[in-house]
Amino acid sequence: MNIHISGRFLKEQIFGFLKQLLKIMSKSKISETIQKYFKTTTLHGFKYLCSAHSGDRMCWAACCCASACCAGVLCAVLWARFLSVPALLALREPRAGSSTHVPTLAWCPHPASVAQAFLDKLSLNTTLTKHIPITLSRLLTSKKTPKDQLLLLDELLASNNLTLPQVMMDFTPSCDEHTKRCRYQRKMLPCDSLFQKELTYWGLCCVMQPKKLSNVSIGLLGRSHTTQMIDVVLQSTDEFDIYGCQLITFYDGEEFLEPQTLSTGAVYLGQLRFSAVPESPGSSPAGLLGDECVRELDYTKTVCMRRCVERACGCRDPLQSNYYSYNSNLPMCSASRLSCLRANENKQYHLFLVSVNITCQCLPSCKKVTSYTVLESSPITIFKDAIDPLYSGLNNTPTIVLNLRVNVAHSREFILYPTETWLTLLSSLGGVFNMFLGVGLFSALEFLYFLIAQLPVAIKRSSEIDPTAKRATPAVFR
Repeated sequence: MNIHISGRFLKEQIFGFLKQLLKIMSKSKISETIQKYFKTTTLHGFKYLCSAHSGDRMCWAACCCASACCAGVLCAVLWARFLSVPALLALREPRAGSSTHVPTLAWCPHPASVAQAFLDKLSLNTTLTKHIPITLSRLLTSKKTPKDQLLLLDELLASNNLTLPQVMMDFTPSCDEHTKRCRYQRKMLPCDSLFQKELTYWGLCCVMQPKKLSNVSIGLLGRSHTTQMIDVVLQSTDEFDIYGCQLITFYDGEEFLEPQTLSTGAVYLGQLRFSAVPESPGSSPAGLLGDECVRELDYTKTVCMRRCVERACGCRDPLQSNYYSYNSNLPMCSASRLSCLRANENKQYHLFLVSVNITCQCLPSCKKVTSYTVLESSPITIFKDAIDPLYSGLNNTPTIVLNLRVNVAHSREFILYPTETWLTLLSSLGGVFNMFLGVGLFSALEFLYFLIAQLPVAIKRSSEIDPTAKRATPAVFR
């Protein structure tokens, strides 16, 4: 019995000893691999951590920690500078003869002319014929309009099963009927290929997009001019009298400007120049001054604010339902409810939105364009004997002649060149790590090899138990 107990006790002691030996071997294998890596690595100062003297180890450990802290601080500074998007603003001379310098050109018949054409088709009484054109004009020009007149306009539209956009589009002639002559860079062009009817914030307009001029062959001499010349002749027809029109010019990304009024029987010379800061495709969403901006096509802050006012008024503007790819579940405004949108045009939008407890985040556009237009007029003289084909044979009284000159030579284009990109950030971080820690390409590969190959092999070997040791140990104690 005592022999049996002593034998079991010896076995327990032997297995305990083997476990302790295995732990020691395991620790020694792993520590040996780690010490070997630190002794052979190219990292600054790490090989001295395996020194035999404790003072050397403590000194170099402090140096390595200080270097790592300095590297971390500099990396944080580089990352913050990268997020701030520093850029160089360079002035670039606009290229002569480029149609991209031509703004979107729109001329809009006076709303009274549109309303009068509508009433003439309906053959209504003189009271409505007098008040409806004035009501529509005041409504579209954001002027205060009596409520009873707006309700009268709504009743007239409802009785004829029509909407305000239908009246403007269906009861006015096409643009080519009163846009008689067009010329670009001294070359006569068909007006029907340039202008088309569109509903805008100012009502019905004949709009010409600059892309329609990109395929026009104007020759080498025309492209060498530093001035983009556009000439348009407008003339009343028998069915539609032009009492005057509104001229609108704007570039993509430019906030809409107030239209300028053109009267019949006059020649207008418009001088336009611009300053543009186009968005840089390689920059982050931050703008030139560090503010957030929006890069969406045709986006402007003014249009965004108008959308917020639509939410406050509970209906959408029928004249801008298709602008800026806007999808809304709001009902279309009637004339009386449209006054809610237009009446706040002369006020600050945010004050109106605050009064109705609506929060709106409208950021500026990343593309910043500002244009300056000077318009001069002179009365039309007799054009019957004119040599210029643009003027010859014109009737003076119901005619408007517009000569628009885009002065490219005195315009300015600014280009943003970001000084921090992912490539410059990577090179800067690599320089910091190499200076303070000695981390280069080969040392990084060396460290990865240590983590992926050497250390797992050492752990695996240290956890293995020699099978011969299990059989040999009991035999010794028998």
